[in-house]
Amino acid sequence: MEESRFGYWARRIAAAVAIGLIAGLSIGAFRGSTVIANDLLTPQEVESGPVFEIQLVGAGRIVLPRNETTEQLGIWGVSNGTGGYGQITGIISQDAETVERSFRTLEGRFIAGEMVTFDAYAVGANPDDAFAIDYDDVRVPAELGANPAWSIPGRGDLWAIFVHGEGLDERRQALRILPVVNDFELPSLVISYRNDGVAADGTGFYRWGLDEWQDVEAAITYARNRGAKGFILYGYGMGATIVMNHLHESDSAGEVLGVVLDSPVLDLGAVVDRIAEDRGIPVVITSAAKGVARIRFGLAWAKLNQMDRIDQFDIPILLFQGTEDDVAPVGTANNFAEALPELVTYERFDGARRVELWNVDAERYNAAVMAFLEEILAEAP
Repeated sequence: MEESRFGYWARRIAAAVAIGLIAGLSIGAFRGSTVIANDLLTPQEVESGPVFEIQLVGAGRIVLPRNETTEQLGIWGVSNGTGGYGQITGIISQDAETVERSFRTLEGRFIAGEMVTFDAYAVGANPDDAFAIDYDDVRVPAELGANPAWSIPGRGDLWAIFVHGEGLDERRQALRILPVVNDFELPSLVISYRNDGVAADGTGFYRWGLDEWQDVEAAITYARNRGAKGFILYGYGMGATIVMNHLHESDSAGEVLGVVLDSPVLDLGAVVDRIAEDRGIPVVITSAAKGVARIRFGLAWAKLNQMDRIDQFDIPILLFQGTEDDVAPVGTANNFAEALPELVTYERFDGARRVELWNVDAERYNAAVMAFLEEILAEAP
């Protein structure tokens, strides 16, 4: 009798523990899916970087406190938040406390004592301000409304279409490479897409190309109606993922002759796994959270894993990846390039952060794009 009573209570305790574990897992999974939405799906303004005080400015130079940001090599933008914007280039001199760099003012003015922030745009706010390149502000008719775009005129029927990365209306990302593309006289569109501060789909969430590829399709239709017969797609960050999903889903993918992928997320699930690991979240919670996110937000993880779709790629790809990308693991880019050696030209920039590869070595970056465009044009009908 005592043994039977013991067995009864043991079963009750075990059942209670199991229910508690399931409940805890369910709560953790739901909260984890909310973190996924907050970190990766919610459109946000790009945050400003650290703030530094100008020590001295004038005569083509600027002196700033020396730190990891201000002494990083390359070409960078600097803003004072009151209309002043400038470009910082080479290091002239430095000591233990300060760094002196070459500097030119692009807009407004700068004075000693004011606070400034660094960014990766490095040029003016639009094609004309940046490089005196003629352009038109246009609106591309799309499924959810008209998407703003910059249209740069050119010659011929091969068009370049640029798709920016995560962050509300980050079209400025494309400006750095525009002179190279413009030298080839390619007509270009620098586009925006749904939930980009204009057209909304009712959810307010990014879907990393699962839906946004249709806005690339709308841009292709817009260009086709103006004489385009072939396309080069150029994507940054999430924009590169949107480009890849267009290749997989669109009936017009056959008109795309090549793609440039700068800091692409080749496997969104791997990004979530890395974020969770960095935060010490157990694998079982992460897996469950991804399952809940699939239901809540329609994230088809398999479709967002380009390694699983590797056999669907059949056109030339120029792939840029920085080893210090804090979103897209460099290992995934390495594997992608190794899996498609005949299609992928891989440019890996050691020490470069996300979508900052041009800034770190503009000469190398420009040369790679130039060579790729020459290859595409040589093969184009």
